Amino acid sequence: MSAITDFFQKIQNQIVEIQTTINQIKTSWENFQKFWDLFFTLVPWEVLLLLIFSVILLSIFNSISPSTPKANLTLAVVFLAFLWVYFWGLFSKEVSYGKVIIASLYILVPLHAVGVSMWLYGFGKKIYWKKRRISPKTWDSALHQVSSDYHQLMGKLHGFHNSIHENHESIGKDIQQLESSLQGIKSLLTQKKALEQNQENETK
Repeated sequence: MSAITDFFQKIQNQIVEIQTTINQIKTSWENFQKFWDLFFTLVPWEVLLLLIFSVILLSIFNSISPSTPKANLTLAVVFLAFLWVYFWGLFSKEVSYGKVIIASLYILVPLHAVGVSMWLYGFGKKIYWKKRRISPKTWDSALHQVSSDYHQLMGKLHGFHNSIHENHESIGKDIQQLESSLQGIKSLLTQKKALEQNQENETK
């Protein structure tokens, strides 16, 4: 009798395990569907399709010019975007250029975001140092900047003693930096002179 009871208990346990497995598969499938629904809500399906064809075309461009993968992918996206617009115009009277541009930007913006960020950082840093040279806040910082630029220029002039003309661009940039630093000294002198005149006028 106990053997029959154990047999049916095993069958019942297996049924429960099968039901649990089915429920897990069903839950996983529902989560998978929710993920892709959310994904295609944020990213249009045209972007995924454009990316797939761009990667295929990229492999061809990389075989021709392997040292420029970023430029190759950019060229592939732009080329496919033009093809997309062309064939869309053949089969439809109205072409949604905005949809093509947005789909292309989904790929191109992340691709060039780092490069653009580095360029903006370098540009901002250049403006900051230029402003700091021309308009220093203290005498110590102005003198330190002039001394630093002067020694940097002298070091290059001595190092390029036999090749001045070949390195005239680099030397010219250092001369411009030194001139900007000297302009900062002049601006401080002008500010000090104006301050002294104001103080004299107030005492009178």
